[in-house]
Amino acid sequence: MSPKRYHGWWVVFCCFVIALYGWGLGFYGLSLYLVALTKAQSWSPSTVSGAITFYYIAGAFLVMQVGDTIQKNGGRIVVLFGVGLMGLGVLGLTLVREPWQLYLAFAIMIPGWVAMGGGAINTIIAQWFDRRRGLAASLALNGATCGGLLFTPVFAWAIDTLGFARACTAAVIFVLATLWPLAAFALRPRRADEHEPGDEPTARVEPTGEPMSRREIVRQFRFITMVGAFSIAMLAQISFIAHQAAFLEPSLGLKGAGWAVSLTSLSALAGRMLVGLVIDKVDRRGAASAILAVQVAGMIVLLSSQSIAGLYLGCVLFGFGVGNLITMPGLIVQQEFPRRDFARAVSLNVAITQLAAATGPSILGLLHDLSGNYRTSLMACLVLEVAAALLILVRPRAKL
Repeated sequence: MSPKRYHGWWVVFCCFVIALYGWGLGFYGLSLYLVALTKAQSWSPSTVSGAITFYYIAGAFLVMQVGDTIQKNGGRIVVLFGVGLMGLGVLGLTLVREPWQLYLAFAIMIPGWVAMGGGAINTIIAQWFDRRRGLAASLALNGATCGGLLFTPVFAWAIDTLGFARACTAAVIFVLATLWPLAAFALRPRRADEHEPGDEPTARVEPTGEPMSRREIVRQFRFITMVGAFSIAMLAQISFIAHQAAFLEPSLGLKGAGWAVSLTSLSALAGRMLVGLVIDKVDRRGAASAILAVQVAGMIVLLSSQSIAGLYLGCVLFGFGVGNLITMPGLIVQQEFPRRDFARAVSLNVAITQLAAATGPSILGLLHDLSGNYRTSLMACLVLEVAAALLILVRPRAKL
């Protein structure tokens, strides 16, 4: 079968669009909802932020189930229902009048975010790719970065031009009208005679028997070192991104800080593409450590530089790893766990790292308040990144 005709590439394209819309509405869009709702309802930012924290924490527990659900029911049905619930929850945000209603709207969005998030996309890609999974996952998850670069600015413009309710309605209609047909077509079950080009169906001997339970997985030394490394790395990364504009604004001004954030996102896109081209040919734990080392270099530049060019360079270096830290865990799981355990192990990793990362912005804000500046906060991020780069190299003696 010609690589151009392999249906798996349609799956990759569909997953790119899923990530584009999922991160646009369910991740980057949260900051837009916060601004719109605080203005419309005269609520304090802490009122909306509390609901957002609930959204992340509750979502982390639900994402533990997404891999098994896709394995059992298929990606098509999970994504179709998830997209519908995401849209319903976003529309619900336009109707809220009391804080408890805000929590209800986010509760409806949570299954949508889970079905359109990293755990779901990694599981879907794994059903179609093995030999070139690194490239396929990188291409698909670039949609997440584009969600911030493309979808969110247009959504923000629509809110400013049309108003919050009309913009949300237009966005939901557009997402459903484009993604539902695509998912219905692309996310069909893989036929027995369909094989990834260049991949022999019997190339890897898989163990038989039931998959490991979640308790058994979290007791695996290889899983502990992986999830521990990515948890502290994501904690540092999310913390820095949440406070990046505030850190840079005194030196660059608000517009300059905005350009730096955009440059970070562009670097994340380029970094994931570059790593995707080579990741299937190199040791993945070593590659993850190298990616973290680039982020460490970026933090050092940001802490030591007084020049505008140096600050922008630090953001570029840090951005190189932003997208890759989402992609790499699934690729390491592929190397170190049997196929039968992939979906469950990936879902657990996403859930645990999301729980860890959710605490980061508050911790960084507290360090800033105690020290009176962001230098201490960034030093904490630097220490966490170094620890993650070292911990990910602690590996089992033999692969399965």
